[in-house]
Amino acid sequence: MSSIDYNPFDYDIDIRAHDVWRQMRDEAPLYRNDEHNFFALTRYDDVLTGLLDVETYSSRYATSLDLMGDEEWTGPLFIFRDPPEQTLLRKLVSRAFTPKAINGLESRIEAICDDLLNPIEGLSVFDFVDRFSALMPPTVILALLGFPRGLEQNLRESMDAGLHIEESATAGSSRELIDQTGNLSHEVYALVPELCEQKRREPADDLLTILATHERELLDGSTRPLTLDEISGYVALIGGAGAETVARFLAWAVVLLAEHPDQLAELRDDLSLVPDALEEILRYEAPSPVQGRRVMRDVELHGQVIPAGANMLLINGSGNRDERHFADADRFDIHRKIDRHLSFGYGAHFCIGAALARLEGRIGLEQMLRRYRDWEVDDEHLEWIHTSTVRGYKSVPLAVNAEPQ
Repeated sequence: MSSIDYNPFDYDIDIRAHDVWRQMRDEAPLYRNDEHNFFALTRYDDVLTGLLDVETYSSRYATSLDLMGDEEWTGPLFIFRDPPEQTLLRKLVSRAFTPKAINGLESRIEAICDDLLNPIEGLSVFDFVDRFSALMPPTVILALLGFPRGLEQNLRESMDAGLHIEESATAGSSRELIDQTGNLSHEVYALVPELCEQKRREPADDLLTILATHERELLDGSTRPLTLDEISGYVALIGGAGAETVARFLAWAVVLLAEHPDQLAELRDDLSLVPDALEEILRYEAPSPVQGRRVMRDVELHGQVIPAGANMLLINGSGNRDERHFADADRFDIHRKIDRHLSFGYGAHFCIGAALARLEGRIGLEQMLRRYRDWEVDDEHLEWIHTSTVRGYKSVPLAVNAEPQ
């Protein structure tokens, strides 16, 4: 009988997740939780196989344990679909995430960073999440979507309120953020119908224009315009996922570098090291470390049979720390050569916004390194956020030393 107790809804376990995941990798690589009715895989090779095998491990019943039920989701969120339907749904929105489109956002992201960091210039102490990392991503996402400026704080508050899970929450608990139609219950998204009409009259270079003016392909080869519910679902998915995960990614970056001041100094002196450093940050602390799937056929793993219909958690945050794949995996090293980490998923469900997240991370971290010689975190006042999809910090108080001009 294993002594491991992995409850993804438990605050204390979430905070010390890597210790629990390490024990699971060593003692129970196929873990079973009877209370919350799920299996879990934690080793790199097992997680990667699960991410790639969409026929066996389905996303149609949702991808977060608290949302997973007995019925397939019927709303328009393409992350809750499998190929070939998921491929067609994803194809439309991918037009906004081409390399050309993402690279075209660089100067805009730099300006957004300046707008957020300039007002706090001169402060020696500030909350990095509240003043920067939780505001920059929604500002970028709303710009990509084509929303008017000034709504980023509203979107940030919507994410915090809708994704936050109380400690008493259990699998199948009701969600305030996303309903079965994929809608967000927030004033930001109430603007979608009006904005779609505007984009049809005056097309712009943004995602809402694509959604409002292009047709989606159906499985029979025909096409049709998107419904308003489908457009709202796309907006909810891109807005929510893009804002929340990058906010935690940036927070992890400043915390990890504060814990490794020698590597912070290396980055400050040579910004060309930043892209590789970001990959190590993503490997070391995956902002979205757990992916839920429904098992569609009986599978035998590690001497056990997982029955069809079971809920499976693919813990990519654990796979990224698997010493069977990464040497000295618990050591943070910005010079590490990484073949591939699992933080953006893999295969059909690889994160469509990965290139944008990397661009935001690079520009955001470079801006901090240019402005500050170093920084320290007030560990006693760090606050965690516990959500259905991400793991990270709600508040990161920083004491900064400005770079001499």
